[in-house]
Amino acid sequence: LPVRIPSITPDFVGQEVYLQRLRKHFEPNSSSKDSRDRKLFLLYGAGGVGKTQICLKFIDQMAN
Repeated sequence: LPVRIPSITPDFVGQEVYLQRLRKHFEPNSSSKDSRDRKLFLLYGAGGVGKTQICLKFIDQMAN
């Protein structure tokens, strides 16, 4: 079954620094023994600052 992801708010802007960090962190690492190694990234902050929207935007970028 396809995964349905909530839509990104149309007002989402900025946050490129966080998106770049996510891309860099999750890009395949040629020095890794196994490209399937699990990687974790902690995104934290006060409620309502856009953590979920950053994650949704990152998922959307990686899917395209």
